[in-house]
Amino acid sequence: MKVIVNGTDADKPVPLYTGDTLIEVQVFSADGTKSQVYQVIVTRLQLPCFISFTNNMDQIEYECPVSLTALYRPVSIRGSDPKHIFSAPYIDLLTRRSKVDPLDETILGENWRVPEYQLDMKISGASVYCCYAYRGCGSILKLSELGLHSKDCSCKPPSELDEKAVTEAKWYKEHFASTHKMEHHLKHVIQERKWEKKLQQASGESSADKLCGQAEEQINLYKQKLPKPGEVFTYEEECLPLGALHQAAIAYASAIKLKPKDANLHFQLGLVLEEHYYAAEIYGLKKKSEEMVPELSGAKALGKQEEILAICKLHGFQGRPTLEQQLKALDLEFHQLKDQRQSSRADYIQTLFAWKSKQAGKTGAISLDEESPVAQAHLKYLDALFLNPDNWQYNFHVGRLKLLQGQNEEALTYLQTSLALRPASPVTRVYTGLALVEQEDESGLRIREALMYLQQGLEHLLSELFILSESSKVLQAENSFSLLNVQLLRGFLKMAILLRKLSMKPSNINLTADQILHIVTDWAAKALCQCLQKGAVSRQVEWVLLEASFHLLEMLVQEASGREDWISRRCQALSALIRLTSIPACQELINMQEKVCQLGVLASPCNSTALYLLGLAQLAQYDNNPQSENALCALQDARISFNASISLENMPTKGPVKQEITNQKWWQDWKAAEEEKAQKTSKEHEAAASKAQGTVRGKGPAPARGSPTAVTPKPTVPPMRGSNITRAKNSARAVSAVAARGRGITGSLADTTENGASPPTAAEKPAAPEPEVKSVTIQDTSSYPVHINRVSYLHRLGLARALSRTNETITDACHLYQDVIMMAPEVHDGYIELADLLVKTDPVAAVEVYSKYPQKPVEEQSFDDAFITGEIVRLLMKYEKYDDPRLIVNMIAYGKVMGIGCLEKYMAILEEKFKTNILKTVYAGIHNKSMDDQDLQNFFRFKCWI
Repeated sequence: MKVIVNGTDADKPVPLYTGDTLIEVQVFSADGTKSQVYQVIVTRLQLPCFISFTNNMDQIEYECPVSLTALYRPVSIRGSDPKHIFSAPYIDLLTRRSKVDPLDETILGENWRVPEYQLDMKISGASVYCCYAYRGCGSILKLSELGLHSKDCSCKPPSELDEKAVTEAKWYKEHFASTHKMEHHLKHVIQERKWEKKLQQASGESSADKLCGQAEEQINLYKQKLPKPGEVFTYEEECLPLGALHQAAIAYASAIKLKPKDANLHFQLGLVLEEHYYAAEIYGLKKKSEEMVPELSGAKALGKQEEILAICKLHGFQGRPTLEQQLKALDLEFHQLKDQRQSSRADYIQTLFAWKSKQAGKTGAISLDEESPVAQAHLKYLDALFLNPDNWQYNFHVGRLKLLQGQNEEALTYLQTSLALRPASPVTRVYTGLALVEQEDESGLRIREALMYLQQGLEHLLSELFILSESSKVLQAENSFSLLNVQLLRGFLKMAILLRKLSMKPSNINLTADQILHIVTDWAAKALCQCLQKGAVSRQVEWVLLEASFHLLEMLVQEASGREDWISRRCQALSALIRLTSIPACQELINMQEKVCQLGVLASPCNSTALYLLGLAQLAQYDNNPQSENALCALQDARISFNASISLENMPTKGPVKQEITNQKWWQDWKAAEEEKAQKTSKEHEAAASKAQGTVRGKGPAPARGSPTAVTPKPTVPPMRGSNITRAKNSARAVSAVAARGRGITGSLADTTENGASPPTAAEKPAAPEPEVKSVTIQDTSSYPVHINRVSYLHRLGLARALSRTNETITDACHLYQDVIMMAPEVHDGYIELADLLVKTDPVAAVEVYSKYPQKPVEEQSFDDAFITGEIVRLLMKYEKYDDPRLIVNMIAYGKVMGIGCLEKYMAILEEKFKTNILKTVYAGIHNKSMDDQDLQNFFRFKCWI
């Protein structure tokens, strides 16, 4: 039979793109009279590295809004203008629960997902640098060839590290190489605990080896049965992996009872116990008994919260203190008790601090409660270490969990011991680096050593990700190099932040802060897609993603001008991520949101969307603490920003700044900071010029290297995204427009000083020179086509929310909500929020508002639709409007979507009021049966409704 592939001969090879490759195969019948076209989609695995394009415009055009690297399997949202394009895994993640466009909050219609195969082809053919360009590789190749090249690149890091970097260090020679070795005395006692006794079940097996074999079989079963992304498990299926893990714990505990002095048995039990935490937080696997406990744990949590609030009052935090204020009060109480030598009470306050800080989900601090699986694992690691103190693994895992608990000094002791025992191991190095950067030593004497260890760990993880190995080969507890290991991601993030603060990059570090931040952002986005459960781990990964993206935004703003459109896009994307995050609202997150939105307005002050987002951020500041000193100012600014966004609709996105914005305090503060900075720069230039003239007039000796008149090369600037992009030559341009704006707002530390850092000394010169790559001239993105601001109901909805916060402006808010309902009748928010305003004074009017919602047929209604029908039923029943014709219709609709059980209390009330006709009609409507149905008639007689 004749076969044609993509319109050509089937014998010709088909090139595969970086993401999805659409192949059309046309197959003809034997006689050639009929044919059938089949579509085959071939998907390649995602590259684990950040993609650096040689053309800066490609970097901008092909950037994913979430991962800030090249788009992977690009998907656009139908109807978006300009096109909103995301990488397929990330748009699927963002729309998993909320079917709205992440960027502009418009409701997604049917068939909204549009695969961009042609764009995938263009991206695959674009020229990129090797991911090891920072190590000297000068190769420029197509993106589709990058993966194969990276595996065999001659410049990739060595697979084995040199031990001398550790054995020749000062601390190693003092404590481990000398005749007087440091002996670490472990204050620990092995004892049989209650939870361990429960695991030790009586069995006929008397061989510890056989029990270990049974445990390994159960662990293999657990790994095989773990859910994959996109799979929907029944409860019985979820119990399989968790039950296998529990059986493994029982087997190891029973083996310990037979051989209590075997350190490895204690260690293996610790790994299995810790895996219970990851099974719950990453895969959502929990016992039914644990799911039914929330009432008890909720009561316990309520007691803890009341105690924290009482401590807040003692330290002057009245009313409803924020999360930061609660943590500050606990910290003050802890130090006060320490000073009073009440150590036991101080330890308890420390557990409250750990419990409260875990709610923010940022640091990953673990509970010290013995019921926690991680705390139990920690005890078993200590048992193993007590039995064998010279084992590098036992020292490593004890130190790793000490670091999780915030016991940084102790953690460093154990991790350094582990590193001394295994000096060439990447995992011992990177965790020692993590512990070093967490120390309170302000001098930073070992910061270079820490940065070297962290870079080696980052490079090792990158190499591991290029190897296509099954992630299920080891437990998550033993997989120290994993994207789901938040300790690693946060350590790499801190590495980048440290490099930003240093005026000169250390000689043993090849990566720049910009490159590390891009890698961390990319890895954090990938890790989020692997988290099947919205829990503590996913919140910690979200924090890493948001912080890394924010630092990259700051660095982009500090670049030369002409990138306003790019900055605006970054701000809009980061604002969307903050809005959609599962992290509970806290002051740090709200401050980040406001700064991002301010940068967006500075980059594009006539963009109505940017002003709307700024209004949302200012309103969030007010809502977080309405009693604060700046609350009313924030509310007023929010109203002004929303009004400005409405006034700019149907107008170009380019133009002068509106006076309403320039009058806001944050803008004036930025302007004053910029003027002060400009004056300082001008004085420095004048002083340098006068000094240079004096030197020439005096005919002194030739200027020394580094003096203002010396002809020296400019200091090396960390390349953006791995490529050598030329900077603007005009110094005036560097302090204009957005470059100056961002520095005034964020106040971040640049990698160099304002006048440029001095040339590196011989000791600080890089070991290997960076590859010479052709510079790419930045094209002025201000020449992009000017768009027109679209009319949106969201701008009015935001203003209505801001006006609804004060009693004096509620009437204006109601009018705006009516406008929102007219503009977007399918959006639930306008009806719900307007009804909430009316229900206190006129509940009947609230029902009228809800009744205007254009409900779909009952069979097509969603849970959001059911909320409105449920509210109509609730209000009519509350105010005893039993004869209202809307009651029966909405009770039937509500019961069909939510189940008849949700109407039990209402049906009991109607039965007491002898409204049997309503009951019969509702019951028949929910079951799609006629009132004359014989089965229903029998049921009605049983209920005495007839």
